[in-house]
Amino acid sequence: MTRETSRPAAPDARLVTFGADGRRVSGRLFSSARVSAHPRLVVVVHGDAPGHDPVYQYDFARSLAAELDDTLVLAVLRPGYRDGMGAGSDGDRGLAVGDNYTEDAADQLGAAIAEAASRLRARDVRLVGHSGGAALSLIMLAQRSGLASGALIASCPCDLGPWRRHMALRDLNPFFLLPVRSVSPLTKVDRLPTGLDLRILVGEQDPVAPPWLSQRLLRAAKARGLHARLTIIPGVGHEILENPAVVAAARDLWDS
Repeated sequence: MTRETSRPAAPDARLVTFGADGRRVSGRLFSSARVSAHPRLVVVVHGDAPGHDPVYQYDFARSLAAELDDTLVLAVLRPGYRDGMGAGSDGDRGLAVGDNYTEDAADQLGAAIAEAASRLRARDVRLVGHSGGAALSLIMLAQRSGLASGALIASCPCDLGPWRRHMALRDLNPFFLLPVRSVSPLTKVDRLPTGLDLRILVGEQDPVAPPWLSQRLLRAAKARGLHARLTIIPGVGHEILENPAVVAAARDLWDS
């Protein structure tokens, strides 16, 4: 979930759409200064954005494209989301109470990313997911073992049931207690490809997805035998995607 205010997309972003009618996924594509015929592709997946249209992922995508060489950075809109500037993806946005981390939403998004990698002739793909986008990224990776070789998972509500109970108490919001079709990312860890390079980041003072959730993900990933590491960023909360430590971790994910 993210509560950042809306800002316009970077003018250098190119609007792109992938997927069949009824399951289309839109996004904005950013490019590094030099791009070869077979560039690297980073896909950025935003959080739940309760109450507004998400655009903060575009700022991160632009920053990351400027940091990397021979790289395209695709900031997608999750199913049912719009950015308020003419782009939108098909599907059901939900209520932003952990109700849209479904197998179907992950399949729609995963199919679009696979198509993007093919159409852009990417030689490698990495995912960057924030908050609810981190949850969906893990579900996608479990569904499609060849989707990406690495992932940066930030501020993740990884253990769905405990996280929703935490949010119900934190916000005094009974909608977090309603039954949902979402799946818990933690239950999907044993289906993640064993070669996956997994970076987990969380703010030390995150009130939405506290560090104990990321610590549970790390333990599950280690038990799976994944190359996984956890970074707890001191003194920051939930909105960490544009934090320099996250940009640096994304850059390091490519360099590893």
